[in-house]
Formats: sequence, C-alpha cells, structure tokens
Amino acid sequence: MSQKATHSYGSYWIAWFILLLITLAMLLIGSKPILAAGMVIKAAIIAMFFMHLAFEKKSLIYTVLIGIFATTAVLVVLVAPDGAAM
Repeated sequence: MSQKATHSYGSYWIAWFILLLITLAMLLIGSKPILAAGMVIKAAIIAMFFMHLAFEKKSLIYTVLIGIFATTAVLVVLVAPDGAAM
C-alpha cells in the first residue's frame, strides 16, 4: 500500500451493513433506475473498502476505474445486440 493505514474489522462490518441496506432497498423498490444506481454504489463501496482502494494513491484509483468502465462499455456493446434481437 502507498500509505500506512490502519484497518479495523469495524470498518468492514459497517461497509457490509451499508451493502445490506442498499440491497434491501433495491429489492423493495425494484425500479430500474434504483437498481442501476444501487449497483454502482455497491461496486464503489466494495472497491473502496474490500479492495483497499480508499487507502491508495489517486492515480491507482483512476487506473482501476478506467479499466472497470472500459470493460463495462465493451461488454455492453457486445451484449446489447443480443438483447435488442429478443
């Protein structure tokens, strides 16, 4: 890691509880915009806490985010024609 950071199990439990609340909200509300927003927020929380990106340099965070968005764009472009055909 680039910086000395102290982690406690408490931060992981808080992140897990927030993920649980977002998941329950997504299940109860169920509209497509809420589902999409929930997925993005959950992915960000997982990347920041469980992948330890919150404690890294900004350049590494941006590199990972660009890779994630590029992969998502490629997958959407490849899968969208199949969804439109149905």
